[in-house]
Amino acid sequence: MSVEMPGLSIEYLMLCDAAQVVGAKLYVLGGGWDRVQMPEYPVTLPAGVAVGVRVEWTETNRKHHLLVRGLSADADRELFRAEGEFEVGRPAGMPHGMSQLFQVAMSVPLQLPEPGSYSVEASVDEGAALRAFPFLALEAST
Repeated sequence: MSVEMPGLSIEYLMLCDAAQVVGAKLYVLGGGWDRVQMPEYPVTLPAGVAVGVRVEWTETNRKHHLLVRGLSADADRELFRAEGEFEVGRPAGMPHGMSQLFQVAMSVPLQLPEPGSYSVEASVDEGAALRAFPFLALEAST
């Protein structure tokens, strides 16, 4: 699911084993998974989440709020929550009207109470831009 407002969009939301942003580049280890298989539940997995927000010229030099959450299938339980503010400035020499990519990578404790469907959701400015990524937790067969 994806919702965008003019000026802001979430270009990517990725589950991974680990990620970091260095020098405007995203480095990902074990990225893009959409299922895990564990021998028993509940379990807490160390996981990485990478988010890329496209910020148009008109939204630069303004503070924005980013919220990233892990949710149960029916969204009644929050598995993790990470939030903060960001502001993208206009560097000297940037062509007028050019957008920029704000990237963030984080490590989160992914708490999975039982096998089933879950999702990771990222939103900017209380839903002005929203992206959800579903994933599945399976029980490993012995």
